[in-house]
Amino acid sequence: MHKVFPLSFKGKNLKAVILSTLIYTLIFFAVAAVVGCLNIAFDLAGTLGIIINVARQLVLLYCAAGIVVAVLNACDLLEKKD
Repeated sequence: MHKVFPLSFKGKNLKAVILSTLIYTLIFFAVAAVVGCLNIAFDLAGTLGIIINVARQLVLLYCAAGIVVAVLNACDLLEKKD
């Protein structure tokens, strides 16, 4: 899980959780802004528009999961494997 969500495992204090949450939020807003500009500029309504919007949703899911993992890591609720 460390390889998938590297920002979530930076630390276990409140500062690290807030920083990782902020970074994940900025990533999502940057992707949403780019997708919004693409939709406005090129009027993507066909298959390409659907693919781009699905990619945006996957980024949203990744960012939300990263925030959850950061909080769970800070609370020591993630199971550690030997």
